[in-house]
Amino acid sequence: MPPPELETDVTQKQVDAAVNIDDFEGAVPGKKKWHNGLFEPWAMEFGYKDGMPVYGECVVGEESHHIYWLNDKHQAPIILKKGQTPADYGITPDPE
Repeated sequence: MPPPELETDVTQKQVDAAVNIDDFEGAVPGKKKWHNGLFEPWAMEFGYKDGMPVYGECVVGEESHHIYWLNDKHQAPIILKKGQTPADYGITPDPE
């Protein structure tokens, strides 16, 4: 899947492609577009040298979650609840 363009809407196709979508049944795009985030230490191992990943929003029921772009060989989104990292879902960095 190609990386998302900044300031574009998160699509259902992107949500459905999340590497951990099975843990977020019924997820749909939220209102926040894809944009550069704040520093996340885990992001440095997933293709963001500055630790600032690209992310947007998705919603499951009444709960808003971040959907991040894994910019390593995964080249796929991942949905994370506040305070989570990809490791919480068994996802490890796959550098190029």
